[in-house]
Amino acid sequence: MNANIAALQAKYDTRRSLRDRLERDALRMAALPSAAVPADLSDAQREALDDLRTLQSGLLDAQAKLTERADLLSTLKGSVGAKQAYLARLRDRARSLAAAAASGDTDAKTAQIAVLTALAQDATNAQTALAQLVASAMVRDGAAGAWSLPVRGVLTQPFGPTSFELEPPATYKGVSYAHFHAAIDLAAPLGTPVTAASDGVVAFVGHLPDGAMIVLIAHAGGYVSEYAHLDDTFALPPVKAGQAVNAGQVIGFIGLTGITTGAHLHFAVMKDRAPIDPLGLLQAP
Repeated sequence: MNANIAALQAKYDTRRSLRDRLERDALRMAALPSAAVPADLSDAQREALDDLRTLQSGLLDAQAKLTERADLLSTLKGSVGAKQAYLARLRDRARSLAAAAASGDTDAKTAQIAVLTALAQDATNAQTALAQLVASAMVRDGAAGAWSLPVRGVLTQPFGPTSFELEPPATYKGVSYAHFHAAIDLAAPLGTPVTAASDGVVAFVGHLPDGAMIVLIAHAGGYVSEYAHLDDTFALPPVKAGQAVNAGQVIGFIGLTGITTGAHLHFAVMKDRAPIDPLGLLQAP
């Protein structure tokens, strides 16, 4: 009895080993180019090989789609989280203003100042986070390429000192300013495509602490360009960190994310971490 069981077990092990070997051989053969497939295969074997290749191709496509969807889901989760945090801050500030307005003029003015101070702090936090991202994105090798405007729109705020109190303080060319706009703002309709201003590599896609969706692109020669307030609801930026992009390639769409008074692109360029006027760069020979 025991001998019969042992014989059956040995036969099973042999067949399993043969099956495993056949599967390995089939997978190896499926990976071969058509010209390298043995010519003595029967029609049935060739048909089975074609079926296996089709199955492998389908599995690879499905895996790629799952990875793409996982990346999209991760980005959407980040967008939702940023919006929830931003809406929570707005709700708290609205409640503060409403309560102060009910108490009297003095309390209302105090609350308004507090809200403006909080908004300014959001802007400062965003600038700090941006500076850290820019520092990690710099590329010094190679010569800088040609530059162009990333979107055709109306210039609503130029580069330089400003009276807008939400802009953070800055020192530019040795002069300190209470409020400084280290970019240009270009107004355009929601959903307008935004393109890379020059050839480069995407260094960051995501949100700043103030909720703004941004794309950072590192360029040769120590340049980094920033595209802020991009849409993160209807059309996410179609690029990823580490992706090479060409000048004129779509990298996002006009949105209303972060601290913004209307649909526009906040376009900034840094050279060796220092902000420069993008218009001056565009006009340079």
